[in-house]
Amino acid sequence: MYVLKHAVFPAVFAAVLAVASPALAQESKSGAASKAASKSAPAAKAAAAAGPSAAALQADLEAMIKAAKAEGEAVFYSTAIESSSKRVAEAFQARYGVVAKYLRISSSPLVTRFFAEVDANNLAADFVLLAGSVKAFTEDGLKKGYVESMDKAGLPAVQSANFPRRFLTGPTAVTAIYPWLIAYNSAKLKGDDIPKEWIDVLNPKYKGQLLLVDPRVSEAYLELWALLQDTHGDSFYTKLNELGVRRYPSGVPAYQALGAGEGLVAMPAVPAGIQDLKAKGAPVDISIPTLTTGLEMHAILPARGKVRHPNAGRLLANYILSEEGNKVFNDDKGTVAIYDTSTIPRRYSPPRPENVNRKEALTKLLGF
Repeated sequence: MYVLKHAVFPAVFAAVLAVASPALAQESKSGAASKAASKSAPAAKAAAAAGPSAAALQADLEAMIKAAKAEGEAVFYSTAIESSSKRVAEAFQARYGVVAKYLRISSSPLVTRFFAEVDANNLAADFVLLAGSVKAFTEDGLKKGYVESMDKAGLPAVQSANFPRRFLTGPTAVTAIYPWLIAYNSAKLKGDDIPKEWIDVLNPKYKGQLLLVDPRVSEAYLELWALLQDTHGDSFYTKLNELGVRRYPSGVPAYQALGAGEGLVAMPAVPAGIQDLKAKGAPVDISIPTLTTGLEMHAILPARGKVRHPNAGRLLANYILSEEGNKVFNDDKGTVAIYDTSTIPRRYSPPRPENVNRKEALTKLLGF
């Protein structure tokens, strides 16, 4: 596994604006079959509905592996936290013997870079993991022929009967859910002093001790602030600002300041970002509110004719969307893997694309 060293952005990965339908929304149910439907070939119809056989999918996977090994490497752009991208890149290389290189970059720069490189016929990425501006990215990418729709890509993992279909949006496939949570300094806060819900951060004991991430760094932060406005009204923001919050340009410096004791609580935070610091010895931990929204990381395939390693990129996408690879990618406390959503917060609210229209009003309420 190699990390692309050039132009790596330090900001914590931004959040996703949900695509056409939220990942956790109920799957729509098809209408009852017509009683007058033809019964001439029921076995054939059942086979078609079930999709490719396990043997056919395995054959496709083996062909993909062979072609990927001939290409030798896969490069991916990722808005995921460093540890997640590194972990899955290493596991992929160990699994298939294909080198994985990644560039960790925040959502807005990733989108700009992607389109600039394709326009210049010099796209470095064979695969994209994006949490932020997903709807606009895929709509523009599909229109220009720069992106291949995931539901038509024929990836064995996605075609498998085991793949949770509600996470296939059409243009993309969700690979992870990162609930927005409350980060706190574990050396200074214990027991009942730890905020459990968002409303708890308004307690006067946190006066001057709240560290806020600038929501302008990514549209995804707007999801949480929109949810809190809808739940608690504008008074939530009035009380928050009265506490004298400290503002940071992105997640990483806010979380590092939290670990350094510059505050008691940082918000909002994502699981992997805090766990990465905790693993390095920082006194930080997470509190997961029952009512929250989150980031939803999406796998996106550039059009095959635009990339340098189409088969290796597709194999990497397939691995991350398989049960095995998805478990590796999501091996962080608080992160929800798509094959096991049992840890999702009880009152989780999926992102809503329309919240982007509230950006100016919400950032003003937050004092940015």
